[in-house]
Amino acid sequence: MSTDDASPPATDPPHVATVLRLAGAMQRTALILGVATSAVAIVVAVVLRGGPGLVGAVIGAVLALLAGAVGTFVMRGTARTSPAGVMIGAMTAFAGKIVILLIFLLIFRGTTLFDNQTFAFTLLAVTAAWIVGEVVGFVRAKVPAVDL
Repeated sequence: MSTDDASPPATDPPHVATVLRLAGAMQRTALILGVATSAVAIVVAVVLRGGPGLVGAVIGAVLALLAGAVGTFVMRGTARTSPAGVMIGAMTAFAGKIVILLIFLLIFRGTTLFDNQTFAFTLLAVTAAWIVGEVVGFVRAKVPAVDL
C-alpha cells in the first residue's frame, strides 16, 4: 500500500470547536458560582437551622450541582451533531433538569430526615446561580455568530 491511498483524517464541522469551547466556558463559570452559592447556603443553613439544616442544604446543593452539570455535558455530547441537534439537546436537558428537580422537591416534601426549607431554598439558589453562571460564561466566551 502506498501512502497516497490513505484517506485524510476526518475533520469536524466548524461549529464543533465553538460548541466545545462554549460548553467549557459555561461549565467553568457555572461551577464557580454554584459552589460559592452552595457554600454560602450551607453556612446560612447551619446558623439558622443547625444539624438538620446542614443535611438539607448539603443534599440540595449536591442535587443542584449535579443537575446543573447535565446541560453542559449534553452540549459536549451533542457537539458533533448539527447545530440544531446541539440546541435540541441543550433545551431538552434544561427542561429535564427542571422536571427532575421538581420531582426531588415533591419526593422530599414533608420528610423528617432533614430541614425541608433549607433543602428547597438551597436547591433553588444553587440552580439559579448555575443558570446565571452558564449565561455569564456564554457571554464572556465571545464566540462568533457564524462559523465559516
